[in-house]
Amino acid sequence: MKFLDQNLDIFKKGKYKPLNRDFIAGLLLPLTSIQHTTGRRMIHLFNGAKNPIVAFYLNFYLVNEEKHGLYAKREFKEEYLEVKQVSYSSKSWSVTFNDTTLDKADAFKDKKTMLAVGIWNGMLELICIIYGQNPEIGYFLEQKVKEAHDFSRRSTQTISCSKLLKDYKFKIKPINVNKKDLIEILSMKFKNSGVSWGDYIE
Repeated sequence: MKFLDQNLDIFKKGKYKPLNRDFIAGLLLPLTSIQHTTGRRMIHLFNGAKNPIVAFYLNFYLVNEEKHGLYAKREFKEEYLEVKQVSYSSKSWSVTFNDTTLDKADAFKDKKTMLAVGIWNGMLELICIIYGQNPEIGYFLEQKVKEAHDFSRRSTQTISCSKLLKDYKFKIKPINVNKKDLIEILSMKFKNSGVSWGDYIE
C-alpha cells in the first residue's frame, strides 16, 4: 500500500506550542532518581512527562495542548507524531489505540504521520523508542473502527511491537541502553522470532 498525501481535518485540530526544552532537559536526570523515593501520588505527573520526552528525542518540538488532533508536530515541516507508551516489564509489548476515530485512521495512511512507542523501565527511564510509519496501520485501524461501529462497541485496537518492527518496518532508537544490550533485550522479549534485531536499531 502506498502512502497518501491528504489535506485532513485532523491536521488542523489542536493547538501546537513549542516544547519547553529546558523543562525536558531538567526532567531527563532528576526524575529518574526521584521515582525511587516518591509515592504513587506522583505517578500521574511522571506519566504526563513521557510523551514530550519521546517527542523531543525524535526532534518534534511543537506539542499539542488540546485533546483533539495528533500529539506533536515538527517546527518547520508539516509532519506529525502520535506517541504511545509501553512498560518494559509488560509480558508483551503492545500498543493500544483507545477510542480510535476514522480521522485518526486516515492520518496514519498519510505520509505526514509518524508513530512512536516509548519503552519505559519504571516511571521515567526511557529504554528505547520504536518508531516509523506505514500506511497499513491506517487501513488496519479503519477496518477495526468500522467493525466496532457495526457491533456498537468501543473501538480499541492493539498492535504488537514485534509487528511494528517486522511487518511495518519500524526502527529502534536506543536511549538508555547500548546496542548490544538492546539486541539481547529484544531477543529475550521476542523469542523464536528468527529476526536479526540489530538490523532494526539505529
